[in-house]
Amino acid sequence: MRRCSAMTKLLLLLVSSLVLASLLGLGADFRSYDAQRTFTVAVVADDQELIDLTPIQPYAFINEDGKIYFDFSQYNPNYPGGGIGVSPNTTYAFDKVFKVSNDLWPNDSGYDGICIQVSVSGNAAPVLTLYSPDDVSGHTSPENAATAINMFVEGGDYAEVGFVIATDGYAAGNMVNGQITVVAHAGDCEV
Repeated sequence: MRRCSAMTKLLLLLVSSLVLASLLGLGADFRSYDAQRTFTVAVVADDQELIDLTPIQPYAFINEDGKIYFDFSQYNPNYPGGGIGVSPNTTYAFDKVFKVSNDLWPNDSGYDGICIQVSVSGNAAPVLTLYSPDDVSGHTSPENAATAINMFVEGGDYAEVGFVIATDGYAAGNMVNGQITVVAHAGDCEV
């Protein structure tokens, strides 16, 4: 009889241990981890970023809000009292308007470089095209400029971007606004 009672107690202890283990979550999915670490990010002007946009020509400038602007009008602060725009039905080519730098990763970081895409959108797309000697798709001069260019930039290096403004069909007094978007990702450019 004692033997049965000891066996029952052992079985009861084993079942209780299994129930307790399942209630405590042993062997279950991980739930949480708590650690505190320092995180710092500096928000800086476009020409001071890790991937910086730096004006080269006076048509490009860093405004008070820290962003780069491209202004070919009377409102450009670099030309007070100067010209007020471009002529109708004319094509202008501006070499090296701005440059895009890769200061994000040094060459020894394990990354070979970054692909930077610069594109034009909005109302500016019919008027403005881009080119760069570093464009991987061959948009390297004003003659073959496009609304989007892709440049592979090694760590510590930069690529220069030129503009072609073609005002065919536009009369004096028209104002054209749009967006220039810069996107970067690690690795080669996909064409």
